[in-house]
Amino acid sequence: MDRLKRRKSLSRRLPLLISGLLIAALVAFGFVGYRQLTSALMAAARDRVQSTSQLLARTFEGSVPQLRAELTRIGSDSAVKRLLLANDENARKAVQRTFADRITLNTQAIGLELRDRNGKRVLWVDGPATAKLPRDRKTPLTSTPASGSLVGPIVSDRGTLFYEATVPILRSPTDTIGTLTQHRLVSSGQSAQLIGGLIGSDATLLVGNSGGIWTDFSKVVDGPSANPKGSPPASYLASDGSARLGASALIKATPWVVWVDVRESTILAPARRFLGGMALAGLLILIAGAVGAWLISRQITTPLHEIALATEGISAGDYTRRVIISREDELGTFANSFNRMAHEIEESRHKIEGRVAARTQELQAALGELREAQETLVRKERLAMLGLLAGGVGHELRNPLGVMTNAIYYLGAVLKDSPREIADYLGILRTQITLAEKIVGDLLDFARIKPPQFALVSVQQLVNEQLERAGPLNGVEIKHDFPADLPDVRVDSVQIGQVVLNLITNALQAMNGHGAKLTFRGRRGGNGFVRLDVIDTGIGMKPNEMAKLFEPLFTTKARGIGLGLAVSQGLVHANGGVISAESTPGVGTTISVSLPTAEYNAA
Repeated sequence: MDRLKRRKSLSRRLPLLISGLLIAALVAFGFVGYRQLTSALMAAARDRVQSTSQLLARTFEGSVPQLRAELTRIGSDSAVKRLLLANDENARKAVQRTFADRITLNTQAIGLELRDRNGKRVLWVDGPATAKLPRDRKTPLTSTPASGSLVGPIVSDRGTLFYEATVPILRSPTDTIGTLTQHRLVSSGQSAQLIGGLIGSDATLLVGNSGGIWTDFSKVVDGPSANPKGSPPASYLASDGSARLGASALIKATPWVVWVDVRESTILAPARRFLGGMALAGLLILIAGAVGAWLISRQITTPLHEIALATEGISAGDYTRRVIISREDELGTFANSFNRMAHEIEESRHKIEGRVAARTQELQAALGELREAQETLVRKERLAMLGLLAGGVGHELRNPLGVMTNAIYYLGAVLKDSPREIADYLGILRTQITLAEKIVGDLLDFARIKPPQFALVSVQQLVNEQLERAGPLNGVEIKHDFPADLPDVRVDSVQIGQVVLNLITNALQAMNGHGAKLTFRGRRGGNGFVRLDVIDTGIGMKPNEMAKLFEPLFTTKARGIGLGLAVSQGLVHANGGVISAESTPGVGTTISVSLPTAEYNAA
């Protein structure tokens, strides 16, 4: 039974519950983040390979008109036409010189070939790329002539990758007397490295014929099954077993296709790094959360265990049993209430026993009184617990906020020589703690307003003191308008000071900093009152917002819980005053607080 109780104890269940929630949240966040990141990476990769393949296809297309113009210019030479028509020896020599001059600067040109109208070779001139061919090569390269196209397919002939570019030679628009063909190497490994550097080292670029061979500009390689008309990005399994994402694009005016692909492992590498980082961060958060949950559960369950033992002792008849908890929080208050209840029960029991011994005839009446007293005590205890719960949130937050304030003060003292970033972050924490303390103060003030301690005080003095508390004004211009004969008001300076501070804070938050103006105006009111007007040049409020201005939990700001003006209204009413507001959208807001003077109270 003891083991069963320990298993059901909050000291175990609470840390396990918090740890479980942390694990579930971290796993869900990591899973969703990983899925979203992988989806975004794959989408970006698809766009990249598709746009890259299309861009390279257009780049290759741009060289086709230049090649056509170059060959057409060579073929239009009159000596070429004379050679094809008359096979003149002088014309042959002239054409050889022309071909040799034109082909010398083209490092990719293997040779220029002139054919007659029957397809028979009439002349061949070697180009600079002939030196790159194997030494045992005796005859010029041959391939299937391109049909109706300037550029022919890529051909692999005895280890050489080349293609033909052919233009017709016309005597008239309807009379073709021959063709001029330039045999060109596809490219070189150096060109492949240059293009690879442009598109990225993680990408693969292939060029091939529609349904034919593929090359990486240096050799024939295995390629994908690409659509001759181009294809959208798609995943496939490469010959080396790696998963890749690629896309193809057709080079117009040629039978060639450009293919660009990227390894999916390279695409998803950032997602894997993100998942690893998330796992490490999640482990650290889980450890910190588990330790924090264990400490919190110890702070709660240890006093509750003591109270439970005392309750069992009293229920067993030991009315001298007391709870020894020296704490100043709600549990300490609860323990004190429990001890007082136990003391009252003990005294009541002694009285009842004395009455029973002295007067047996009043036994039934005494027992009835005892039951009634016990019920009264239970009701009191329930009301006390409800009161504690009402203020519990504020008190629970105020203590840790005080600890954090002291910790920041200590860190600021010991880290004076630390980098500026640490001081900035400490300042941010200090500002946020101040904001949280204000929210807690509003909660406590709203739940319970203390009776005011009246004293005569100057309205202008109240304003000056709260302006000092408000801190930096961020360039807001402050204007005072207080007559010299303005009488003092009879109020609680602390409570009305809190009201003025709330109004200053709201006004500063409603304005945009530099160029804004905040005016404080004091005037005599009727019937022994002094009116303080706080006028800002902020964005103002709409009529529907003005109707809810003093309602609890209503706010138009991004931060805060909407209790500032509600608390201010309660404090002003407790001091016998009246608070009101006027606002014009785009112009500003005026909050007026009318407070009684000594003459009013004397009357």
